[in-house]
Amino acid sequence: MKLLSCVLLICAGLAADEPAKPATGTTTAQTKKARAPLTIPADAVQISPGLYRWRDKDGKTWMYRNSPFSVTRWPEPADDTRHQTAINQTTAVEEGDSIRFERPTPFGTHAWVRKKTELDEIEQKIWARQQERAASRKAEKE
Repeated sequence: MKLLSCVLLICAGLAADEPAKPATGTTTAQTKKARAPLTIPADAVQISPGLYRWRDKDGKTWMYRNSPFSVTRWPEPADDTRHQTAINQTTAVEEGDSIRFERPTPFGTHAWVRKKTELDEIEQKIWARQQERAASRKAEKE
């Protein structure tokens, strides 16, 4: 076992003595000039812990997440896309003066109940879509 450890240490020492070779097709100057790590801009607005929103000079909005490993960046998705996905995946059922909403999630069905007078904008769209579907089904049966 000691012999194997010594051989490994010697091989590691020999490998460390060799100079690093640049990648094929790159110059030494390119390999020395490393890409600067991504950072969160100073004027970014924190949305939630570790999540930031920032608009560049061209008007494009970027989302930044600060993780233990690095900072990541991606373009902000359009609100219409997020809301439309939520609307399409959610069902609504009338329960007296309230409406019960259900949406599938990776962890099971998420359900909540709201009074008809307290619906937010998205819940109103979901309820209107559900009523249109019920009316079209009723018309098809007749």
